[in-house]
This record gives sequence, structure tokens and C-alpha cells, in this order.
Amino acid sequence: MEIFINLWNNWTNIEKINTLSIYLSLLILLPLLVKVVTKNNKLFLFSILSLLSSALVTLLGITFLSVAFNYTITYIFLLTPIIVIFINLLNVGSSIGYYQLNKKNKNFNINDLKREYIQDSMYLTIFLVLLFSALSIFVTSTFLVFILLSGATSVATIWVNYALFYYIIK
Repeated sequence: MEIFINLWNNWTNIEKINTLSIYLSLLILLPLLVKVVTKNNKLFLFSILSLLSSALVTLLGITFLSVAFNYTITYIFLLTPIIVIFINLLNVGSSIGYYQLNKKNKNFNINDLKREYIQDSMYLTIFLVLLFSALSIFVTSTFLVFILLSGATSVATIWVNYALFYYIIK
């Protein structure tokens, strides 16, 4: 917890206000948009839990890096939550898009959505592993740790979402 307190104390008031407003607007507006677009309570709940799980995975990743490896968290690591949220939006957005496109088909059932979700999760995982592997070749030190942390938390978020999806959507 000391990591986040030190980061928080080193920020200016405008940085604190901007960061909090961005994250709070994402946590409020995205689930509401899912609710309005899909009118499905299970997908609404999934979108809320998905965003919360991505925040938790990111927090655990940064804390693990700091505690287990005694690594100093710098300003570059503030980009990790943004990257993870973006990946999370891609993951959740693909399932909601598929649901919207196919919900009126008479042959559509929830198993089709589950099958599409796992396929999209696998594709996104393969893409991220290749992307972060390619990026890690060209950097050293702090940037390497940042890229590895961002990649690991992004992939972990995808599969935590997968578990949530199968638990919520029945």
C-alpha cells in the first residue's frame, strides 16, 4: 500500500483529479452503456465485474512486483491500468457486439455466445503474447518490466473475465 501512497503524494492536484475522473467515468459509463445497448442484466453485471476484476488484477500485479521483487514503481507504470482497461474493453466489447448482432436470430442461443467468447479470448491472448514479446525485444530495464507487467496483467484479465463470463452467463 505504501507504493500507492507514495505515488499519490507525489502527484499534483490536477493529476489526481484527472486520473480519478477518468477511472470513475469508465467504471460508471461503460456498464451503463452496456445496459442501454443490450438490455441484458447478466451482461450488465458481467461488464461491472469485468472492470472491477481488471482493476484488481492490475493492483495485484503492481503490488506483487513491488513486494516480491522489491522493484521501485515509477510513473511509467501508471500506463499499465490504461492498457489493461483497453484490452478489457476489446474483450468485453467483442462479446457484446456478437450478442447484439445475433440476439434476434431465431437459431441464437447462449452457447453460441460462449463459444464466440472463448474463441475471441484465445485470439486476443495470442495477439497480446506476440505483441508484448515483440516489444520486449527492443527495450531494457524499467521499460522491459513495464511491458512484461502490462502483458501479464492483460492476459490474466482476459482469463479472469472468461471465468466470470461462464459463471454469470448460464
